[in-house]
Amino acid sequence: MAEKISIDDAQGHLKDLIAGLAPGAELVITDGDKPVAKLVSEQKKPGEFRKPGLGKGMISIVSDDDTHLDDFAEYMQ
Repeated sequence: MAEKISIDDAQGHLKDLIAGLAPGAELVITDGDKPVAKLVSEQKKPGEFRKPGLGKGMISIVSDDDTHLDDFAEYMQ
């Protein structure tokens, strides 16, 4: 169940409340007894393992070709 806090209590230290939320935690802000807002912290995405060879065939290297540098002649001075 989500924690609850009144809007008056939250107003003064909202930054601290946000920083203290655990990943996936919710904090309901109430006005009187009515919920008016909900803070939900971001879930951290687990790092994905990249397999070798996923970029195979995406890059082609041109050997012995100096003509491609002609477009950059003004920058190479």
